[in-house]
Order: sequence, then structure tokens, then C-alpha cells
Amino acid sequence: MNVLVTGASGFIGNKLVRELLMNDEYNVWVYLRKPIHYYNMEWANQVIAIQGDITNRDTIRKAVHGVDVVIHLAAQLGAWKAKQSDYIEVNVEGTKILVDESKKAGVQHFIYVSTCGVFGTLQNIPADELHPCAPRYPYEKTKYMAEQYIQSAIQEGFPATILRPSHVYGPGDLNTVPLIKLLKIFHFFPLLGGGKSYFQPVFIDDLTKGIILCLENRNIVLGKIYILSGKEAITFQEYINLIAKMMNINVITIPFSYETSMIFANINELLAKLFHIEPILNRFRVDFFSGYQYYNIQKAQHEFNYNPEIMIKDGMEMALKWYKESELI
Repeated sequence: MNVLVTGASGFIGNKLVRELLMNDEYNVWVYLRKPIHYYNMEWANQVIAIQGDITNRDTIRKAVHGVDVVIHLAAQLGAWKAKQSDYIEVNVEGTKILVDESKKAGVQHFIYVSTCGVFGTLQNIPADELHPCAPRYPYEKTKYMAEQYIQSAIQEGFPATILRPSHVYGPGDLNTVPLIKLLKIFHFFPLLGGGKSYFQPVFIDDLTKGIILCLENRNIVLGKIYILSGKEAITFQEYINLIAKMMNINVITIPFSYETSMIFANINELLAKLFHIEPILNRFRVDFFSGYQYYNIQKAQHEFNYNPEIMIKDGMEMALKWYKESELI
């Protein structure tokens, strides 16, 4: 089976490619923006690499030719300096091109890796796949727009599945590094929104296994949406205290209300624009740490045996070990 992975150089994509290559049934193709030697991946000589931009129809056409399954991970991630047009171009227009060319090429299964962020602020706890979507920020909004295009294609017979992972962590994740450095340097953390909201991240190994299970259960998952989250949920206060304990740090945590946190975020964003720097605190981070990220994964469990195994404590131990070995903290 020929499997194409877009965004193969990223945190999730890199791990997914390694997992796929462990099974001789899969011939792995990757779609990358730069020549494969640029990324210095250990699997570089084991894959078929196609270089091109996600919005380049000609190279996309070449990439999907002869492919059985497309796993679409490539995206413009949330970044302070990213423009609205960047999100639209990559996350929406790029996905449309990939879907259209996959149709023409006769791809048998298109797996779109979206995000639980498309739900926006959770109204029902824990949230399942039927929870209404109301994304608030450019990344989440454009991922949802791409979802809508894929769902319209599904209605016309396109063989696709949409996966919505929660926050992904583990060895290779760089997003948690600033948080750990903050704790290590200042021994202080403001609990935005009070720190009582539940947080249910998914360990990278559990997520990639879930994606592969989706691939292996094509006839069950076609045309459906699934949440892929972790095994357990803890409050953000518990999460911060857990990391501090693992780092042997005494951390002072002070709760701030959502309203107060947003005032500080708005001031930070204003100053950042004036001085052309990235804000320490922004509205997205306030919503991230204040809002519930608590999900029901029974649909994926029952329908294709998705069974996340890694507890947060164990996952963070592995992540911290990798950070130290990589001299990131």
C-alpha cells in the first residue's frame, strides 16, 4: 500500500513516518517543502520524497499519483507573525488542491488530521464529535474551513476521514519548552483563568497509533469524524505542579481570573505590535490555559479500537528526558 504523508518533517509527521516504516505493508511517500536532505531525517533513504509547496497543483498532482492513502498533516500552525492570508493559503486552499487532485488520482482513503481546537470554547463537558464548532483563532478557523470542504466532498462520495487530536505532546514537541524554561528560571506560573479547567492532551505515540488504526480500518471510518485524545485529564494547576515536581522546582502558582488575564493579554499584544516583538502573553494562550480541553473518545474506542495507553505523568517523563538529552532545557 502506497501511503503519502504531507507535513512529514513536523512533530507528528516525523513520528508517523517512522511508525509506518516499521510495517512492510506500507510504501511511504512524503511531501516536503524543501529537499529531503535539508531535514536530516533518519528515514530519508527509506521513503519516496516529492518536493513542493502545498499550494502547487502540479507537484501535488505528481505526489498523489499512484498513492492509495493520503494522510494530510501539513498546515500553517498558529504563530504570532503569521498573516491571515498564510492560514487561508495553506490550510484552506492547499487542502482543497490536495483533495481535488486526490479525487482525480483515485486515492482510496484521505485522512485529514484536524484539531479539537475547531470546537472553540467547550459548552458541553466532556465534548464528543457532535459538539458544535465555533473556532476563535485563525489556525482553528481555517482548519475548520478545510474540514467543511472535505465534508462536502464526502457527501459527493470522496473516501475521507477527519481526525481531531487534542493537544499533542511528547519527545520532539517544542511547544512545551518555553513553559518549562519559564518554570525553571522564575519558579513562578500565573494560573490563567484560575487553573481549574481540565486538560486532556494526547501523547505522540498514542496519536500516531490512532492514525494508523484509522488507516487499517478504512471501511469502518470512511466519511466520519473522530476525536483522538489522551487517556486521562488533569487540571492545568495539576499539570504545572506535575512538571515542577519532575524538574525538582518549587513553583509559586497564583490564580488570575479570565477577565484579568485577558486584560494583560491585550496590553501585551498592543505593546508587541508597537515594538515589533512577540508577546509573552496573548489572547490565544489565555483561552488555551483557561478553557476546558476535556473530551469523550468512546466513538474511536468502540469503532476502531483506539486505546491511548500513556498517562500524562509517564508521557511528561519521556518528554523531559528528550528535552534534557537534546539540551533544550
